[in-house]
Amino acid sequence: MKIKSIILRIIKFIPNYEFKVFLLKQIFGYSIGKNVKIGRAVINCNKVVIGDNVLIADRTTISCNELYIGANTSIHSGNVIQGSANFYLGSNSRIINNHYFDLWNNIHIGNNTWIAGKNSEFWTHGSVHTKDNEKDLSIIIKDHVYIGSSSLFAPGVVIESVNLVGLGSVVSGIFKESLTIIAGNSAKVVKNNIDWRSNWGCKL
Repeated sequence: MKIKSIILRIIKFIPNYEFKVFLLKQIFGYSIGKNVKIGRAVINCNKVVIGDNVLIADRTTISCNELYIGANTSIHSGNVIQGSANFYLGSNSRIINNHYFDLWNNIHIGNNTWIAGKNSEFWTHGSVHTKDNEKDLSIIIKDHVYIGSSSLFAPGVVIESVNLVGLGSVVSGIFKESLTIIAGNSAKVVKNNIDWRSNWGCKL
C-alpha cells in the first residue's frame, strides 16, 4: 500500500489528463470512462469505476474501499473522501468545494444531486459500541437533492429524493418525504410541497 500511495502521488502531478487516466487504468486497473479529467487529486481505492465526462479537480483526496462515480458528474477542489467503506456518487451530480466525507460506513449520493457551497461534513461513525454492534450508520442521499453550504450530517441519515437541505443545517435521522425544505439545528421539515428545482426563490 505504501508503494501504491507513492506512485499515486507522483501521478497526481502529471499535467496531461489522458496520460494520467491511462496510467491509473494500466497500473491499478481502475475503470475510467471517456473524457475524464483528473486534476492534482489522489484516488487511492481498491476498486474504482468512473463514468464518462467526469471532472475531479485539484486538491481532492479520495481514499476508500470501492468508488463509483456516474457520468457527467464533477467533484470540485479541496474535497476529502476517506475511510474503509464505499462511496457512490450518481450521474449528473456535483460536489463543490472543501467538503468532508467520513467513510467508516458507506455514503450513497444519488443522481442529479448537489453538495453545494463549501464546508459540509458527512459522518458515518459513532462510538466504538456502534461498530461492535454492527449497526449500519451509512448515509443515503437520494436523487435531485440540494445540500446547502456548511451542513453537518450525523451517522445514519437518509434523505428522500427531491428535497432541499438549507445551509448550516445539522441533520440527523430519516426524512421519508419528498418535495420539502429541511433546515435548522436540529434539522426538521420547515416547508412542504416545494420543488426546489422550480421554486428556488421560495420563502421559508
